[in-house]
Amino acid sequence: MSKKAFLVGLALGGAVIARIAMKMDDEKKADLKQRAQQGLADFKDRAIDYAFYANDAAEDFKEEAGKQFAAAKDKVADIADQYQAAKDEGGDSFSSNLDEATDSLRSELAQVEADDADNANDDIVIDSAAAFGADDSADSEASTEDSADEAEDSAASDASDTATSADDDQPEA
Repeated sequence: MSKKAFLVGLALGGAVIARIAMKMDDEKKADLKQRAQQGLADFKDRAIDYAFYANDAAEDFKEEAGKQFAAAKDKVADIADQYQAAKDEGGDSFSSNLDEATDSLRSELAQVEADDADNANDDIVIDSAAAFGADDSADSEASTEDSADEAEDSAASDASDTATSADDDQPEA
């Protein structure tokens, strides 16, 4: 719908402009042409001005970025010089302390790896005497008594189930 409306408006606008241009005399046509050319020249001038503004801004940005980069580079160089001076001042003690700490960590790591290798093959052993007490005979007697009580309870419940099922089989009077 909007494409149709646009095309219809474009056609009507073109027809109106053509009709107006036909009715104008030569002096008005020349004046209109001159104003259009002047507007186009003004537009070109503004576009060129904005291009120069953009170019100037880009140059300023490059210059500022270069200054910041140089300042950061100088700071890093100063820190490196201070580090080197501290290292030279401390001399061997700086590197020897670092070497000693590294060797200490390596030996501790080797010891931990050796301990892990020794413990890797250990099996888990569960001893019931140690877990539940030293006297296994008392436990076995108690479990025998519990088994006998369970057997008696089971026999009694079976007898009552049989009696109940016998009552269910009789016809009702």
